[in-house]
Amino acid sequence: MKLLNIVKEIFVSEKDYANRRVDDVISRLSLQTQTNFYDWSYIREESVYENTRNGMRVYPHEVSRTAA
Repeated sequence: MKLLNIVKEIFVSEKDYANRRVDDVISRLSLQTQTNFYDWSYIREESVYENTRNGMRVYPHEVSRTAA
């Protein structure tokens, strides 16, 4: 069970750098940009949200303004 928690922590970010729920931010981004929810991901190492289909990136200073 411990290994599963470690793997989940590596691949699934539930909260972002500002302690916001990643799914909530992605939901708002997809609505605001009229894109698919599943095209978005959160890259923890860079603290950035990225649309994997079109390459759009939303950086920390933009998230609070557009999706928080």
